[in-house]
Amino acid sequence: MGARAREWKDLKAKQKQKLSEVMFGVVCAHYKEHGRMPADADLEKLAKTAFTKIQGHGLGLSYETVHDVFLKKQARFAERIEKNGLPEPPKPKVKKTEAEKLAIKRAARKRKKARLAAQEQQRLPEQDDRFFYIAGYTSGGAPYGVTWEEMGLEPWEELQ
Repeated sequence: MGARAREWKDLKAKQKQKLSEVMFGVVCAHYKEHGRMPADADLEKLAKTAFTKIQGHGLGLSYETVHDVFLKKQARFAERIEKNGLPEPPKPKVKKTEAEKLAIKRAARKRKKARLAAQEQQRLPEQDDRFFYIAGYTSGGAPYGVTWEEMGLEPWEELQ
């Protein structure tokens, strides 16, 4: 006894989406070649083409399942092509040269350095009731720096 073919409903959403795109691609190829949506006679051939491509995904779907889903989706495919036209073929990736890669890295470092400098410049000196300027903190968390007394000022007194 052979293994039972999987049903469309048993597939995950991402699998269904991928297979729908395969089916849509088959319809788009037909549309490009003939300038029209497939008719009844064409649908059978296209369903077989889609099934052949989908078999390569190894999901164990039967021809009948793929055929039925393919026919159900035709109205949506026609609407999608009518609304958006045929999708653009993916542009081939152009490899960057080593010089371009280095220039991109340099520009990123320069932007980061400028951003950090702007943040540092924007930062106000830290103060509290004891310290006019807190230079840092010890490993135990105690602040150190210049006290108000060393500056000759009362806490929170304005500079002149």
